[in-house]
Amino acid sequence: MRTLPTVLALALVSASSNAAEPPRMLLAIGDSLGQGTMDATNNFWATANAFLGRVYYSLRTVEGVYFSQPFYDYSENRIPPYSIPTNLAVDGADVFSIEGLEYGKRVGSGVNVVSPSLLADHANPALFEDDYDKVLYPTNLLAVRSMSQVDSAIWLINQRAPNVGIKKALCLVWIGNNDSSTAALGRGGRHPTFLPVPLFHIAPEVKPILFWLMFFGAVRGEASFSPYTNAAIERNLTDLDDFTAQYDAVLSRMQAETASSGVDVDYLLLTLPYYSAVGYLFDADDLEFYLRKIDPGYSAPASFARVEPGEPLTGDRISLLTFGFMYALLSSGYSSGYVNSILDRNGVQQDGLVLSEAEQQTIMTRIDEFNDAIRALAASHGDTMRVVEVGEYLNAGLLGDIQIPVNGRILSRDWVRGGGFTLDGVHPNPIGQSLIANFVLERLGAELGISAPLYPLSAVAAMDPYWDKDGDGWAPGPPWTAPGIAELLHLFRDPNDAEASVGVVLPDDVWDRISDVLLGEILEVPAIRAQAEKMNVALPR
Repeated sequence: MRTLPTVLALALVSASSNAAEPPRMLLAIGDSLGQGTMDATNNFWATANAFLGRVYYSLRTVEGVYFSQPFYDYSENRIPPYSIPTNLAVDGADVFSIEGLEYGKRVGSGVNVVSPSLLADHANPALFEDDYDKVLYPTNLLAVRSMSQVDSAIWLINQRAPNVGIKKALCLVWIGNNDSSTAALGRGGRHPTFLPVPLFHIAPEVKPILFWLMFFGAVRGEASFSPYTNAAIERNLTDLDDFTAQYDAVLSRMQAETASSGVDVDYLLLTLPYYSAVGYLFDADDLEFYLRKIDPGYSAPASFARVEPGEPLTGDRISLLTFGFMYALLSSGYSSGYVNSILDRNGVQQDGLVLSEAEQQTIMTRIDEFNDAIRALAASHGDTMRVVEVGEYLNAGLLGDIQIPVNGRILSRDWVRGGGFTLDGVHPNPIGQSLIANFVLERLGAELGISAPLYPLSAVAAMDPYWDKDGDGWAPGPPWTAPGIAELLHLFRDPNDAEASVGVVLPDDVWDRISDVLLGEILEVPAIRAQAEKMNVALPR
């Protein structure tokens, strides 16, 4: 088996051809996994090290490939804005937003409508308002109309490919993760916006104006700090019938509107892993591993169900954000009993911040149904649609059904110490990205006869800043600082990854930092921002 030497900071790749015949256009429609998000942040380092960049970098060693990434700088501004992207994936996209539609059930309107925030609709890069502008530009400028991901893909196949002499294209479609993400992460949505924050427990430490605005949002029904209830989870899961109909509509439109392009398009439809099994969700063992670094006698509440031996999908979970608040409270001198009362009061589990086994099962069942729909739709749309079972593969690897060894360790679903995630616990690190790239490359070999080299995970790990080299559960993190809510994650970076006895120490102003980040987050809710303006609160830019 041939392998590629790893290059952690890949070149800023764009259109390339190293073969005599016309290159193949590589297209992608999808979400943050396609865009290349790491630590809930997008920039050129993360995008260049994501699985699509790695697939491209491997493919171009064996055939001509036309591919272009929409890169951001470290402030998340598009660079350079006038290159025409073929990676169209946008962080946060779901099966509806790839066509510019806002899913009414999840935002509380009940009606699916086209939203300008889900389209590239600005002609001047200085006026970009959202990721759809930044990623899809300048396809809207060239097409002289607002563009969704699907619009841009169709335009690239019908207009761009023939203009540069391309006769064949490969379109990767990995969409549907965000049709369960809000339910699993306890964060997102509108009317209300869900946040897994133990509001009253952190009230003594955060800035008073933050607490007041968050409380105001909860009273007004614009914010909810109890995301893990049956009602909230069901509200945030896409209905199966809606998912199936919309996915079918996208495939039908892609095929029908590119039929006369003269370009042969092969589609790879990637299946979905269990969002409820990512490292972002902490089980009892995770809590005890980290909180015992502060209080050696800490134990998770008795009502918090543990993972049963050999059954990794059992046990209750809490979000990484909730854990972070627990860690900060314990570090600030609060007792383990006080911290545990976030999860349990007088022996009764607090459902709103705990994702129970039954609730996880609800999410996993819906994801299974989404995957069944993808398989059925692929079969119904003909032999150009090929299913890539990456969801099953990632589940099997991260849950231990298959063992993936890397430098003497076995990858697992656990947060940093599991070896596969960035600090946000959701997005794969370069090791995880390479794992996905290898799986896709192997399927390309099996399905299309493209024999491209794979990435050696051991070499990737040696240069991966998210790989915990000293085994203390912390990692040094990337060579940049994350903005927004992800800034809090960078408080947990390992200051010395060569010495396990040197770990994370939170700064003295940790609660001021938490307050400022949460204030920026809650002010994204229009009604809360309007109230803050009435009160003459100094608003962050």
